[in-house]
Amino acid sequence: MDSDTTVVLWILIGCLVFSVGLTLATPWLEAQRVVLETERIQACTSKCVASHPSWSTRDCTRVCERTIWIRMTAEQARASRGNPRDINRSGGSWGIHEQWVYGSYYLYFENGRLTSWQN
Repeated sequence: MDSDTTVVLWILIGCLVFSVGLTLATPWLEAQRVVLETERIQACTSKCVASHPSWSTRDCTRVCERTIWIRMTAEQARASRGNPRDINRSGGSWGIHEQWVYGSYYLYFENGRLTSWQN
């Protein structure tokens, strides 16, 4: 076997070892990501409950998970998703209607409570 063939074989063996290593490491990395995300949500929930005593622990967890749900307050939506790019308001005998614009999706509020959303 000449030296060029030997180099190519060692490169292929190295690539194979690296590929197998990545395949074996991927489940471990995903498990670590889940652990870190769980810890982040727990710490965030504790902070949220302390900052917003009128919110339930469940609502604080949902805010920290960055989810949205029907009947959440506008304050909870801001805590969960941040400030919208724009807010369109209209009012009438039924109260105040708001459309919050977040780039590619919209949140719709009636009198400060989320009624629907659109992607």
